[in-house]
Amino acid sequence: MERSILHALSREETGSRAARRIRRANSIPAVLYGKSNESRPIAIDSVEFDGLLRQGLTGNTLINLLIDDEEKSDRLTMIREIQRDPMRDTFRHLDLVHIDLKETIKVDVPVRLIGQAEGVKAGGILEQKVYAIEIECLPTEIPSEFEVDVTEMNINDSIHLDEIDLGDFETSMKLQRTVVSIAPPRVEEVIEEIIEIPGVPELIGEEVEEGADEAEAEEDSEAQG
Repeated sequence: MERSILHALSREETGSRAARRIRRANSIPAVLYGKSNESRPIAIDSVEFDGLLRQGLTGNTLINLLIDDEEKSDRLTMIREIQRDPMRDTFRHLDLVHIDLKETIKVDVPVRLIGQAEGVKAGGILEQKVYAIEIECLPTEIPSEFEVDVTEMNINDSIHLDEIDLGDFETSMKLQRTVVSIAPPRVEEVIEEIIEIPGVPELIGEEVEEGADEAEAEEDSEAQG
């Protein structure tokens, strides 16, 4: 499995003030958690971390973390949590966890839909309800994704978790859970609205009645003549 390299610096100060100073220095305050939940505060360069994300770094990527100008290290970690500032679109905090290659871990593996469903061609709406499947495995055996072929799906068809090939992996998620389905087309109800303009119906009615009276008067004069 491909591994990424990430550099970090140790830090002694903690708390909100220290975190603000780290962010002003274009770094990200972070914490590295060990096996027994012991924690080590560190700081990570935000430009380097953003570059790794753009290259495809995910929560399932093994990271070789080098601290304080180390050139080599067997310290393997994974990202536990990324906190962002939604207003400024910047990183606020990172949590990383130390990984033992001999111990299994729980990870969420992305679900990727492939193919063009027949039901979609017929106007149906494809609805993906599960975007990741939780499995337990060794860190070196984490699959990049699970593929689900939707080509043969028609309107009102569904694919459940127990129909997906997970290989030798097991999941604690409910096997009856719907992963993807195709709903019928949504028919928009068109309601005709009759707009009445005040006075118009009355005027039309009066004109019709006046026309009828004039026709009757002409018939009477012809009969008398």
